Amino acid sequence: MKGKIRRPAVFVIIAAIAMFMVSMASADGNRQKTIHAQYAVTGTGSCLIAIAGFNASLQPNGGATGPWFWGAMTLDDGVYTFNRDGTGSVNITLHETDLYSSGMGAPPGVGDATENYNFTYTMDGGNITLTYVTGSYEADWTDGPNANTKLYLILPPWNGELSPDGETLYASFRSPNILVITADKANKTPVGVQALCNIVFQGYRIGP
Repeated sequence: MKGKIRRPAVFVIIAAIAMFMVSMASADGNRQKTIHAQYAVTGTGSCLIAIAGFNASLQPNGGATGPWFWGAMTLDDGVYTFNRDGTGSVNITLHETDLYSSGMGAPPGVGDATENYNFTYTMDGGNITLTYVTGSYEADWTDGPNANTKLYLILPPWNGELSPDGETLYASFRSPNILVITADKANKTPVGVQALCNIVFQGYRIGP
């Protein structure tokens, strides 16, 4: 009699464990495919901007006194939004300090801009890659030497990681990826100006 009582209980326990494992595997699989969240982010970095582009050694064309300047410090703060369909958007404020070469004939300057662009993303476990959507980037300078002008870029991918609980995120450009400046928001007309940036951003989840 006791054996008959225990046997169903064992089967119930085994079935419950199996269902739990399937559930966890399914949840983990969903996490690895897409996310639905917003992250408040901050970013730090620097950029070297070559007015005539870079040579094969990733140095500005024109040499030491050529037309280039260094964004010695960039600071970003804003929100990254991730949608379940693998798309997302960025809305941030850029704070930049620039130091110019002697060939530029300009004093150091600082400025702020609002940046907006869209991306698609893919996930592989905790690894995440953000790919810029062509024609979506626009920076509107609000003060400094470039106040009341716009900037259009083609961005390289961001690569980083999402924490297992989905609460924290970090990513960076994997140098030497070049940012290309264009004359139009559609990104169809490069102007020859290129930038190399080392930027890392990190953020925490603030909502769905």
